[in-house]
Amino acid sequence: MPVELFHPSLEAVELDAVYAALADRHRRGVVVRLARTPDAEVACTTLDVPGAKSTRSYHWKVLREAGLIIQRSTGTGMRLRLRPGFERRFPGLLGNLLSLEGGHGAPAP
Repeated sequence: MPVELFHPSLEAVELDAVYAALADRHRRGVVVRLARTPDAEVACTTLDVPGAKSTRSYHWKVLREAGLIIQRSTGTGMRLRLRPGFERRFPGLLGNLLSLEGGHGAPAP
């Protein structure tokens, strides 16, 4: 049975939590990867984040609770995608992140 995970409302997402989540280079890399294809949902096992499963799970939790991603349990794994509407909440933030981190183009609004 899939696990129900907490996702803050978009209005409750705070910029300081977003910056804190993005301070880690591995989490930043995940967001950049997801922002390149903002409508895609990917298996968490396909993301290049080193460490034990518990470490990766912690990174997903930080990104989810900061409001950057949507995380969905499939029963046997987790799938992640960029938070829809994030660009409307913080215009330009993801585009700047992509530019700074070597991504190509800005995410769709």
